[in-house]
Amino acid sequence: MPRIWTWTLFRLGFALVAGALIGLIYDSPALGMLIVALAALGWHLYNLYRLERWLTTGSIADIPDGDGAWPPVFARIQFIKTKAKRRGKRFRRLVKELRASTEAFPDGGVILNAQHEILNYNSAARQLLDLKVRGDRGQRIENLLRHPDFIAYLRGPAERPVVEIPAPAGGDTWLSCRLIPYGPNQTLLLIRDISQRVKIERVRRDFVANASHELRTPLTVIMGYLDTLGDDPEKPSAWQQPVRVMQEQVQRMFRLVEDLLQLSKLESGQSVARDRVVSVSGLIELARRDAQSLPGFCGQIEVQINSAVDVLGEETELQSVVSNLVANAVRYTPAEGRITISWNVDPEGGHLAVVDTGIGMSEADIPRVTERFYRADGGRARQSGGTGLGLSIVKYALRRHDADLEIRSRLGQGSSFICHFPRDRLAPS
Repeated sequence: MPRIWTWTLFRLGFALVAGALIGLIYDSPALGMLIVALAALGWHLYNLYRLERWLTTGSIADIPDGDGAWPPVFARIQFIKTKAKRRGKRFRRLVKELRASTEAFPDGGVILNAQHEILNYNSAARQLLDLKVRGDRGQRIENLLRHPDFIAYLRGPAERPVVEIPAPAGGDTWLSCRLIPYGPNQTLLLIRDISQRVKIERVRRDFVANASHELRTPLTVIMGYLDTLGDDPEKPSAWQQPVRVMQEQVQRMFRLVEDLLQLSKLESGQSVARDRVVSVSGLIELARRDAQSLPGFCGQIEVQINSAVDVLGEETELQSVVSNLVANAVRYTPAEGRITISWNVDPEGGHLAVVDTGIGMSEADIPRVTERFYRADGGRARQSGGTGLGLSIVKYALRRHDADLEIRSRLGQGSSFICHFPRDRLAPS
């Protein structure tokens, strides 16, 4: 026990004994002890009153001095108050620095709660989303960003890491939105202005589309003259090989132009409407027949249709997806190989797979094979007439149908290309 409490108890005991002795003089020792106890109680109540007043005012000048055990109590409380005050100053300084740093961010940041209500945001987010300081805090973010792609992303952010939408204020501003878990039951919405990149992409896409469109006419004329020259029985025999090679190269250029035009159309479009039913079995059968006329056809295509459920979308684009995947499998599968086309439906959606036993590709090539003109085996693709745009067309056509392309492959062991369609893209059975 601390000495101060020992001394306090000793003084109280001494006072009670003294009170009892004085009361004994008047034949009432209990009364004497009661008076002493009441006096001690009154003294402690008085000090409690002083303590309460001091805690209320918080003024250092009002610190009571006290007596007995009270001075250490007052000193301890003063120490705790001073420490808490210093800690509060450090916390406020830290919050101020953190707020200043977030205000300096060029990207917008919005803190959302579990109900997607706005808790806080920085100045960049206020400018990008045109937020009102008083009216928009506490609003649900989907009431401000009403784009369908963002609403779908908000419901399932794990399905894709980022979504790109036009700014709510309109104009040519485009935003990249990314959701990150932040704190307990909170989410951080990162917003970046990507208008410049979108503008550059649009200029590039328009240039490619315009240039490809302008190339179609001269290529058609050249192809016509070459066909006429090739059919001329009186042409010199020395011209036969050059004319045939020129015809092949012009046809290859024509296919390249057609693929560039189709890719530009797919890149510039939004999601396809869900008002048309496309027969999956019809797509697969047409792709299978077309594959039989391709050079280097392995001769073995197996079709496995395990569901009668069809897809909602654009038939020509979905046919391009299946045809490109099957043609790609034929191109990289040797004569003794096998190609399997399958269609399955489960609770997660529909899955169209094209699996081959061809040459496969390395893990380093898989993330890049959907890039324009990228070839995992450039020499073989050029010899077989590939343009290098087939998988890019597949990627953007699937994106217009809210679907994803999964690629699995191992070098020397074949490849699997799986198109995953969401449930809302499946036709009612």
